[in-house]
Amino acid sequence: MSVSLTRVDDNRAELSGSLLASTVVSVLPTGEKLIRAAAGEWTLNMAAVTDVSSAGVALLLEWLRCATAADVSFHIENLPEHMKPIIDISDLDALFEPLLA
Repeated sequence: MSVSLTRVDDNRAELSGSLLASTVVSVLPTGEKLIRAAAGEWTLNMAAVTDVSSAGVALLLEWLRCATAADVSFHIENLPEHMKPIIDISDLDALFEPLLA
């Protein structure tokens, strides 16, 4: 299982693969770097994400923290359906709702 984060342009990236405890640490610093370099907003497309765990939610929360600190608006496209129950059971719906593009 692997995960990759691909820069599309200064304000957009695509995440693909498996968001598991063993994989998310590999893309965390790259995402933070892309967020800090973004010009005011950053959109993450998750259409190619295949597997998720709570570690994937933690990754998104960390990128949200980074975006907030950098004064960058963070948006998520194509949040995987199988990630929504994790967000729901974690009582994070209100936090994620504004991020969904």
